[in-house]
Amino acid sequence: MSAQRFRTKLLTQGPGGAWTYIELPFDAAAAFGSRARVSVKGTLNGFPFRSSIFPDGQGGHTMMINKAMQAGAKAAPGETVAVEMEPDARAATRRVTVPADLRAALARNRPARQTFDRFTPAARREYIAWLDDAKKADTRARRLQQALERLAQGKRLK
Repeated sequence: MSAQRFRTKLLTQGPGGAWTYIELPFDAAAAFGSRARVSVKGTLNGFPFRSSIFPDGQGGHTMMINKAMQAGAKAAPGETVAVEMEPDARAATRRVTVPADLRAALARNRPARQTFDRFTPAARREYIAWLDDAKKADTRARRLQQALERLAQGKRLK
């Protein structure tokens, strides 16, 4: 999983070019070990960033370029930027430890588990903190059941 260096054009999509992004000109799955979302860090024209790359549904990956990144890189849509990118090892520290009772309940409820797995670490921690805040065992059990119901419906806690 080595750093990638390349030049690419800032592209736009959406109404009035609302979204700016880059297409990665390399096989991110081979380079970074995942066909899914990957946390990355690097530079755009020397401007440091931390972001994520996402599968584009056609075997490649893209990365959104927000206004702050454009300003820092001194680049606008249609212009070419120099990119250096590598997996963000710091993102591994954002892993969430799932309590045993929640992990067991999610194993028995596939729709809830699929929703939970799609959530960001922050959204997962919200559910875990809500469970952990219960002072009595019956309160925790009730909250666990409520969490499974909400997750099965695809809902965040807040």
